[in-house]
Amino acid sequence: MTFSIIGHCDRTGSFGAAITTSDLAVGGRCVRLIHGRGAMLSQHRTDSRLGDLGIGLLNEGLSASETISRVVESSPDIEWRQLGALDGRGQSATYHGRRMYSIYTHTAGKHCLALGNILDNDQVTAAMVAAFHADPALSLAEKLLRALEAGHEAGGEVAGSLRSSALQVTGEHGIPCYDLRIDISDAKAVEDLRALYEAYKGREVALRAVALSPDTVPVQSNLFESSIARIKELGLDARFPTALHRENWNVAS
Repeated sequence: MTFSIIGHCDRTGSFGAAITTSDLAVGGRCVRLIHGRGAMLSQHRTDSRLGDLGIGLLNEGLSASETISRVVESSPDIEWRQLGALDGRGQSATYHGRRMYSIYTHTAGKHCLALGNILDNDQVTAAMVAAFHADPALSLAEKLLRALEAGHEAGGEVAGSLRSSALQVTGEHGIPCYDLRIDISDAKAVEDLRALYEAYKGREVALRAVALSPDTVPVQSNLFESSIARIKELGLDARFPTALHRENWNVAS
């Protein structure tokens, strides 16, 4: 039902994930990441509390193996779950519950781990890791998304339309580089995620600058002038005296 991959860039410290499923809003339920510390997946009849616990343990410095062991011990319903963890040392660990009834696999690679359940075949996660490693020069986000696409092309989920997906990559200062989610799709969740990524990636640097250094980013001229015109039209100049103090804003030419 779900196939996913978590990965790490040892140069930047970023952790990331790409995931898709036939259910809704998968990104908010199954993925947990902390920059420089680790990545956690909790899927198959998902209990998001397990992801919360796991990422907290990774943040404390526990290894992936120690983290999975602790999470497994925490839940009486663990045999329904599928778990994956990746730590800052590049180590990974998994757990496949005994009540899972489908084809389920995982494949570990260098700085990555692919995980899947209710799969069409037993080669899906291997195809994902191969795609992740195919071009080392790519960004972490691109590697993850290509891996997800490869899993889809290799068969993906056995009998279901992919209705949600997500691509997440951590960044410094607690601000993610990417947190892109397709929460509902008409059976094209992977394709829709690619389209969203292509539209967003050209804005990623600017949007981080808006968060971290807002004074350095010019105000869009059309928004600025439209706002002044509307203020004047409504007679709200005294309340919003923007036009009188244009010098306070760096407006793009």
